Amino acid sequence: MNSKFAAIAALAIAATGFAATANASDQLARSIGVQPGLYSTSQLVQLREAIEDGDSARVAFIVDGPSAAADPSAQLATSLGVAPGSLSSADLAALKSAVEQNKANRIAALTAPREIVSRDAAAASENSQLAAALGVAPGTHDTATLAALYLEATGAGDD
Repeated sequence: MNSKFAAIAALAIAATGFAATANASDQLARSIGVQPGLYSTSQLVQLREAIEDGDSARVAFIVDGPSAAADPSAQLATSLGVAPGSLSSADLAALKSAVEQNKANRIAALTAPREIVSRDAAAASENSQLAAALGVAPGTHDTATLAALYLEATGAGDD
């Protein structure tokens, strides 16, 4: 009888320990905003650390699995705060460098919406940009006149 009682007591203690562990894991899952029961306690701890460190690539790896974090360009884009696929690998590398060097102008140039220009696009005037900068209608002045107006407006010809 004593051995039967001991076995029941051991099972009760083990079940209580398991329930406490499951409850702690559920609590941890809720505290970091994931559904309880989806991740092991170890994964939950790693996920919490990744969230606290701001490591979005590690968070994606834990939440979405290894396939989601397999594309290094997507990881780099995510870590830089741009949409994956929106920049080439070279632009991502340049953006990373600009961020590290705190070059705001370079960051803006790399992340600004881009216009697509065709080589065959016809412009109203070859000097339309200069004319617009000077506040005159494009096509109303030749290049020499626009240049003279620019020099006059900027004072660059006063040397």
